[in-house]
Amino acid sequence: MSQTKERILHTATELFNASGTGPVSTNHIADAAGISPGNLYYHYPNKAAIIRSIMEAMYTDWDAVWELPSDREASLADLHIKLHDNFKLLWHYRFFYREAIALFQQDEELKNRHIAMTKQRFLDQGAFAKRFIASGVLHSFRDDAHIEETLTVCWMIAMNWLSFLEMNGMEVTEQQFAKGVSLIERLLEPHFTLEKGDHNDG
Repeated sequence: MSQTKERILHTATELFNASGTGPVSTNHIADAAGISPGNLYYHYPNKAAIIRSIMEAMYTDWDAVWELPSDREASLADLHIKLHDNFKLLWHYRFFYREAIALFQQDEELKNRHIAMTKQRFLDQGAFAKRFIASGVLHSFRDDAHIEETLTVCWMIAMNWLSFLEMNGMEVTEQQFAKGVSLIERLLEPHFTLEKGDHNDG
């Protein structure tokens, strides 16, 4: 990706996070990025294309977050780090989670891509969880359905924590947002094998 494209996406993400997608025009994005509107349109024909590209960048970032080391067993520390890194990404792309339903209503392509990504992500995270089970960090799941149900609840917390804070008039800061990690870890706590995780932390 060219530096100009990266600058456009970075600038658009910051503006969308601050003001929402509705009030932000392509002219606003071009001005904030320090380029001409014509230069922006050379790379992206409209705001919808910018939003789709931001979503693809988010998926790429997620792939990196959920990658585990291949040269050793997964540890409890790995799980803790991955959860925190995931919430950092959710914060970075928070406009998307504020507006997802409205964005999907406006853009069928965006909706279908997200549905496909979500299905794949559930499969990936199922394999991710089983890696922690195999290494002894997690335990006490009855079967694959129990794993899937637990992952679904974790997913629901992560995707909706921002909305919960805002709808209840709570302060929304990166630090407050990160408290969602504690909720997920509390949910997973009965499944932790602390001795095994502690042993692998080094």
